[in-house]
Amino acid sequence: MKLIDLIANVLESSPIPLQQKEIVEKVLSHPWAHDCIELQRVRVPASAVARCLTKHTTGKRPIIGILDEEKASFRKYYLIGQKNALTNLTEADLHPLLSKFLRFKGIFSKTIQASKIVRKNEKTLIWTNPDVVGVKPVILQWNKFFQREVEKLGIFSTKVLEFYSFELKLKVDKSNLVQSYFQAVSNSSWANFNYLVAADLDMRANFLDELKRLNKGYGIGIILLNIHEPENSQVIVEAKEKEVVEINFMNFLSTYNSDFLEFIQECLAIVENKTINIKFFDQT
Repeated sequence: MKLIDLIANVLESSPIPLQQKEIVEKVLSHPWAHDCIELQRVRVPASAVARCLTKHTTGKRPIIGILDEEKASFRKYYLIGQKNALTNLTEADLHPLLSKFLRFKGIFSKTIQASKIVRKNEKTLIWTNPDVVGVKPVILQWNKFFQREVEKLGIFSTKVLEFYSFELKLKVDKSNLVQSYFQAVSNSSWANFNYLVAADLDMRANFLDELKRLNKGYGIGIILLNIHEPENSQVIVEAKEKEVVEINFMNFLSTYNSDFLEFIQECLAIVENKTINIKFFDQT
């Protein structure tokens, strides 16, 4: 087995991007390592892995994956391109990419335009307006008998609908974590599931530990958005489920933002008609 193929297997098996040190450790402990001639013929196998990574990737930058030698150049371009492409993107450009990822999860999303706020001169409303909201029509998973029964629970039951809320950022790292995270807390904590979404995320272990610590207290999940292959985006930290949505906040937001009001009305229509108006939601 070639070393690059062994590295590829390690990367494909990992649910999150890995840094060089982590890749080396996983490669050397891999059950296929003893079949790799490139590792067996050197005195310091770790150095062989490091050299191979340097050849095929961007060094210590987090690595997503290399499928095979034929596609190695594509994956190398992807790793470099993700960072470079962000310089030409705005947060608004991330919305359709997130929508595509969510649709794979059975979630129908809708952008909530801040411009639709009735009282635009109130700066405090910036901290109450989610970027994107979503709904998973759980009721449609039941047969007609159970649809009729769970409908009695009302739209705020997670057996009927699950509500999602998302705060989008181009980049989240130590420099903007506090503002980004607590903007998500302020704007999105009303939902059953709430996420902070970033196209570029600090993947160092200590930063991820901080995200997990914050999650224990506030329940906000983290999504790393893949701008080249949105369907391959990753949930880095799962959001904690809130069994009951904050109806008072939803009432408040629907009063001041027509986009959110229309979203809630469409959710009611899903329950009443047992169908989804695909055209209403963000397109993928």
